Amino acid sequence: MKLAELPKQVIDDLSQKDKWRLDIDPGFDAKHEFWMNWGHFITLPEESFAYYEKTEDDLAEFINFHGLDILLPVSRSHHPDIELIRLIPSADGNTVTLYLHDSFYKDWFTTEQDARYGFLAVADRYKKFGCNFYLASYYHFCYLINEDYEVAKQIMRRKLANQ
Repeated sequence: MKLAELPKQVIDDLSQKDKWRLDIDPGFDAKHEFWMNWGHFITLPEESFAYYEKTEDDLAEFINFHGLDILLPVSRSHHPDIELIRLIPSADGNTVTLYLHDSFYKDWFTTEQDARYGFLAVADRYKKFGCNFYLASYYHFCYLINEDYEVAKQIMRRKLANQ
């Protein structure tokens, strides 16, 4: 699934500020969590409202894990650096919880120990206008521990060996 393939009704629906909010913590040295509306990640701003130049590559895009299309609040440029550590589906299949390793910011990922930095996402199923995908409502920086940290260290070893 691609963002560009979504019906305009879906983009309009997701861009409603009071309806679809995203609790987000961009991580690392961020001082506060905050909320944003999904319109920021799926539409380009009108030039008169843009704070900085934003292109299609800055928009979010679906990422697929285990056959599930999931829309995360990260630009497409992050996707090559995002790897799934763990996916936990809810009993009814309407929510998934993900632990992710995102090494896009290369300066933060120079040693195996840096694998402790991860992201936690919670995404709910969106089933409107003929669509069926998961939309993150929560995306936070987290410290990985135990088995999740071990998986992330394996990912880091592989990434460091391929540099």
